[in-house]
Amino acid sequence: MKVIKQCFTPLLAVALFATANVSQGAVHQVFPGDSIQAAIDAASPGDTIMVEPGVYNENANSRYGLRITTDNLRLIGKPQRGEGDARKVILTPASTPVSGGGVQQTGVYAAPDGCTPEEQVGDEFCENNRLQGFYIRGFTVHGYEWNGIQTRFVNDFTIVGNEAHSVGINAIYPTISANGLVENNVAYGTMDTAMWVAASENVKVIGNDLSGAPIGLEVNVSVDIEVKRNFIHDNTVGIALFHPNTAGNLPRDDMGNWLVKKNNVYDNNLENPAPPESFQGGLPRGIGILLLGVSGNVVEKNIVEDNNFVGIGMLDWCTAAAFVSRDCESIPPVTDPQASNNLITRNTLERNGLNPDETDVSALAADISYLDGGGSSGNCFENNKPAGEYSYLSSEADSELPTDGC
Repeated sequence: MKVIKQCFTPLLAVALFATANVSQGAVHQVFPGDSIQAAIDAASPGDTIMVEPGVYNENANSRYGLRITTDNLRLIGKPQRGEGDARKVILTPASTPVSGGGVQQTGVYAAPDGCTPEEQVGDEFCENNRLQGFYIRGFTVHGYEWNGIQTRFVNDFTIVGNEAHSVGINAIYPTISANGLVENNVAYGTMDTAMWVAASENVKVIGNDLSGAPIGLEVNVSVDIEVKRNFIHDNTVGIALFHPNTAGNLPRDDMGNWLVKKNNVYDNNLENPAPPESFQGGLPRGIGILLLGVSGNVVEKNIVEDNNFVGIGMLDWCTAAAFVSRDCESIPPVTDPQASNNLITRNTLERNGLNPDETDVSALAADISYLDGGGSSGNCFENNKPAGEYSYLSSEADSELPTDGC
């Protein structure tokens, strides 16, 4: 597993601490044995919660380890020299009885007051009362039944330098949020995604290490998403750009403009751990980057290597759905099912498609696979490399990859 260098030194911590005192409101220090949630509840907009290394089992909430409803709150796990868990701020489910009973589902949940699924105040209320500003850095979150770190109805958020793993669904999950940076996190070991950007806009996903999940990074129902310089490996599917039928969020009128650039996408050959009856459970292993029924996106300058089935695959939604017994007649697409106006360019593709599982679709194995059941247009595959050496498969009449959008 490649290691991302975290340039977060004690000196920087002191600088952040001083800056917080000057411009970010009050600083609330939390030590092992204290409650982080109590500090959050006592904080005002603009305050910083500075947490010392240790293991924290918060038990104030029956569903969430930490629940954030205050604008512009900063949660910082204070760095410490050394190795191993002793230098980390670790958040795990409560080991003592939880207030109200139940099992904590999500480690860190940032959303406006009243805007959790069980409160059901309605999306219109939440949309009009978005949380303004949220920052979390330096936390290790693991062991929760659903998600590690989640935002919902949040504007201007930063999730940077955290570790989230061993959760039931999604490790890091910005949803229905805008103007965000998700950078230099490590996420792994889930039953759905290591990271999922859903129903969001203007989010930058940079320099993360994502592994050990059915899907390393998933994007859907979103607009203006940048995915750059991430290491995405040892998943069933590395990067998934998916049609809205795969999500519970309603489609937007302006979906697309997703840029996937300069990522290392390799060795995504994990045997699929998702429940077989789920959509994710039907995904074949060994896929680097997969575009299903999405339009208006760019995939460029990525290094895509050693994915046993397909390096980069593009399919319209109805063709893809038929492979997992979810045809468009029985489950009609909620929006245009075509894969159109996508640019796939200057990617380096090596040793993909060389060892697919023996299945009904193993004949589709290649560095690049393009399948269209009819109707997609305006796609451009050009200048991928090594020129003349990567393998490809195409459903076009001339068996060539489409260039009508070049």
